[in-house]
Amino acid sequence: MSKREFLDEPMETDHIWPKAEEGPDEPYNKRRIPRSENRQKGAKMPSVFDVLDSNNPGGLGAEIDIRSLRPFNHPSNKSRGFGGRQKR
Repeated sequence: MSKREFLDEPMETDHIWPKAEEGPDEPYNKRRIPRSENRQKGAKMPSVFDVLDSNNPGGLGAEIDIRSLRPFNHPSNKSRGFGGRQKR
């Protein structure tokens, strides 16, 4: 995709911590990103860099860390913890 196409692309509201993984429907868990990026991301758990897009990254990161003590729902997240890292 060219830079021009990316700039003209419609923006969507993305849940940084996916709703499919019990992410909250709160302002600190939302950001505006291009539609193609949102569709490509799917239900993947956020990286640490994604969490920094939150207006409360410390709070969101702490919530994800607590939630990661239980298994995630989406198959691509089953063995993942906070930031998409493998659980030990």
